[in-house]
Amino acid sequence: MKLTKKHAVVPMLLALAVAKAYGQDAASDPNEALQQLLSKALTISISARVLPQDAQTDTPIWNAESTRLTIPGRSIRVRLDGEHVRIYLVCTPYIQENGEVLLLAQGQVWFSEPTDNESRYSGTYYAIPMSFGTPVFFYPLGVSDDEAQQKDFFNIELEIKIVPYESRQ
Repeated sequence: MKLTKKHAVVPMLLALAVAKAYGQDAASDPNEALQQLLSKALTISISARVLPQDAQTDTPIWNAESTRLTIPGRSIRVRLDGEHVRIYLVCTPYIQENGEVLLLAQGQVWFSEPTDNESRYSGTYYAIPMSFGTPVFFYPLGVSDDEAQQKDFFNIELEIKIVPYESRQ
């Protein structure tokens, strides 16, 4: 993985946040504070794609990806833009007592046909139990297959994967 200035800034900002949160003891050893924070940090990878309404091909019409770093209880916001689609996703991961993840996911989609002057809106909110490293598919952003065929819509699906920052590959 090629590191950029942006990647180098994130751990430092996280270390400063921990130092402030834990008081003078953490501030006296920034490396320890950084390690404490990184041990709790999570990487959330999101892959979005628009699939054609005929299920005979798996080739997406459009796709986009985003990866974000966060800590449990802190939300991330992702905006994915296409030519005729805009997706807003807010994800907040929580670590449960059993070590699994509970992901609160709020999705909004604004979609317009190239020939239409109107935009369609769809919004949802779900609590999704998941395991680290196991992708989940989040389909709040489309319609059922029957409805899609009747109205000539496309389905948008999101694949979300969460791994601890320290174990990312």
